[in-house]
Amino acid sequence: MRLLTVAASIEIIATGLIAGIFIAIATTEPARLSLEPSAFVQLQQGIHVVYARLMPPLVITAIIAGLVWLILLRKQLMSAGFLLAAIATVCSIGAMILTVKVNFPLNDLLMTWSAASPPANVKELWLPWENAHMIRTVIYVVAFVSAITGNNLSRNK
Repeated sequence: MRLLTVAASIEIIATGLIAGIFIAIATTEPARLSLEPSAFVQLQQGIHVVYARLMPPLVITAIIAGLVWLILLRKQLMSAGFLLAAIATVCSIGAMILTVKVNFPLNDLLMTWSAASPPANVKELWLPWENAHMIRTVIYVVAFVSAITGNNLSRNK
């Protein structure tokens, strides 16, 4: 198997998994936000513990695979396949920056809250996380679709 195929496949798998996970999280927002504050904090802390281990390797994999894929496609610089691979990679990098700037600080804050006595305005404090997450979800769906389409176009060259 050619390295180009491996890099593109890893990019597609990583962005697809992230997009799927993010869509699942986004679709549970109404249910999560309808919980009582103590239950909300307890649930979000439990989710955070799992995703704090799961997501960084997936995000780093998507970015590295995307960069390798772009390097391998450098002779097709002006092609639609290269452009779509670049969009997928830039999306992964952009979503990571958004995550570090918005979601990480709020996750850190979340982990300081007591489920037994959460802040009175817990959901208002958490709303920027949800908003940033919706943006990240759209970004990763774009990355996934771009990776699939870019792979198909670059294979036809």
